[in-house]
Amino acid sequence: MPSFFTTGLLAALAGTAAAHMSMDFPAPFRAKSNPFAAAAGNIDYSLTSPLNADGSNYPCKGYISDLDTPSGQPTASFALGQTYNISISGGAAHGGGSCQISLSYDRGKTFTVIESIIGGCPLQKNYDFTIPSDAQAGEALLSWSWHNQIGNREMYQNCAAVTITGGAAKRAMKERAAAYQARPQIFVANIGNGCSVGEGAPVQYPNPGPDVAGTGAGAVPPTGNCGPSGPSGGGDSAPAPPQAPAPTTAAAPPAAPAPTSAQAPAPPAATTAPGGVFHTIPTDKVGPTQAPVGAPSAAPVAPVPTTEAAPPAPVPTTLATATKSSVAAPIGTGTPDSGSGSGSGSGDSAGANAPGSACSPEGEWNCIDGRSFQRCASGTWSPVMQMAPGTKCTPGESPSLAMGPGRRIMRVARSRKW
Repeated sequence: MPSFFTTGLLAALAGTAAAHMSMDFPAPFRAKSNPFAAAAGNIDYSLTSPLNADGSNYPCKGYISDLDTPSGQPTASFALGQTYNISISGGAAHGGGSCQISLSYDRGKTFTVIESIIGGCPLQKNYDFTIPSDAQAGEALLSWSWHNQIGNREMYQNCAAVTITGGAAKRAMKERAAAYQARPQIFVANIGNGCSVGEGAPVQYPNPGPDVAGTGAGAVPPTGNCGPSGPSGGGDSAPAPPQAPAPTTAAAPPAAPAPTSAQAPAPPAATTAPGGVFHTIPTDKVGPTQAPVGAPSAAPVAPVPTTEAAPPAPVPTTLATATKSSVAAPIGTGTPDSGSGSGSGSGDSAGANAPGSACSPEGEWNCIDGRSFQRCASGTWSPVMQMAPGTKCTPGESPSLAMGPGRRIMRVARSRKW
């Protein structure tokens, strides 16, 4: 019979092996920190695990299928040219490694790298990145990918639905599109695609792109058929993951070759003001193109103009106010308050804390009158966001957000307790 010590040791080792790392903000598909996934009961409790070794769930662990469903709504909004940070959580960093942050405008068919972190990732919780000013405005996927330094040869990836705001004249957009397409594609390895990363040192990406962070100390190149991770607009591209084998027949003709690149679609017109779920306000970097979603401040600004003469009914990208007729309340276009706060901040309306004011502890929730909420993210209060139609939350600040339809209340826990 195994001893108590042996049993406890095995349980601890099993827990450590299962606890890897994942992106925490922006909230990815099926994360416990994603309120839309939580409300739909669509949670992956093993989100920190790596991609399948055969690449069968690349990209995004196969969760791109959540797009166009209630649980696949955007969880953050970022403005062109502005700097933000992603947050990483988990219990096993495997000695670090190298990471990339990428954007996709074609529902995961291609991912263009906007930041490469070579070495030491993810040994810290937060990493800064900038949305390139030459990127497109519209709906996108933000990907965090990681090749670990120590342990099994694996690749990790989480994806979040986000909204990119801003834009320019058509002529300027064409010039910027050419610059954006010169950026490299995401580096793919360790998922049965003929490219692998050695153990014991961070990988040196063949083409990290123009925006690179990390020390790069001791980085070594990958081995195998990895390609140069060429630009998204043409040329060589990152090696594609293996496809599921098709049934073989005696006279089956060869499949048509897949294109090696994909042209990003034209940017859709932005019809909503910037903002998003748990969007941390960079008070030292807020530009004129950035306005978080939330309750209007004491000095509201004019709403962001749209290019459509008759805009369609707004599709909420945040949790909307519940009303008797289940019609979502309009999204505010106010600018963030400059008020200061201490532990929980000072509010500009009953129960609300001033967006951008200091707060603690990290991940704290604040339910306002049961109809809206905000969160403590990166040390500051987020903008006020409306609950989804038909749902309510329990008023007050707490480590978890109790919400649900009518009396059925569920809790979204503070993500730092993963």
